[in-house]
Amino acid sequence: MRKRLTVVRLAAVLVLLLAVVGCSTAIRSTPDNPTSAGGLTPNVKDKDAGLVGMAPGFDVSKYKIVVVEKFPVTDPDVKDEGDRRFAAKMAPKLQQELVRRLSDSGLFQRVVNASEAQYRPGAGAALRLHGAITRLGRGSQVARYFVGGYGIGRARAQADMRIVDAASGRVVMVTANRWIANAGWFGGDDENLLEQSFEGMAHDLTNFLIRLSKGEKPGE
Repeated sequence: MRKRLTVVRLAAVLVLLLAVVGCSTAIRSTPDNPTSAGGLTPNVKDKDAGLVGMAPGFDVSKYKIVVVEKFPVTDPDVKDEGDRRFAAKMAPKLQQELVRRLSDSGLFQRVVNASEAQYRPGAGAALRLHGAITRLGRGSQVARYFVGGYGIGRARAQADMRIVDAASGRVVMVTANRWIANAGWFGGDDENLLEQSFEGMAHDLTNFLIRLSKGEKPGE
């Protein structure tokens, strides 16, 4: 009986270890060639948003509405038809995550998904959130499977975002946030890994805007 219990315990430990090393991980990384817009360059390191550039006097708490637009994929490495189809499939996911996170935050009275509803200016100051997915690398699932524990074959994503005052068209903030994702020793699905990166980006931007609404400044 004691030997049988020992075998069962060893099996349970082995299953746990396999689960741990097989877990996917997505982490923030240093943005690559961040994009400037409206005279602003994302060059201030922030603990949430990656790199940030902000117009003087910008006060996010004055705005009641944010319109989240679709982020096209502009990665120059997206070349063949298969890559383009994958990019088209993934592009809406960042927009969806941003809408979800910003809605849950309570920071704005209204969060508009521009792919589902048309925004018509009305009462209340509004922001437009748009930009591009400038890096969308699927990596190599085969490489992740065989040597994933060393970070080989990682998926990567970067979004360069612009926040614009809807009434004036003035760019009030730019950010650049890059994430890399790996799946331990068992490969991992490209789509799932990139979705985790988009979730991280949406979480980061939302936290950053909440901090700004409380009077904090960009920084580490």
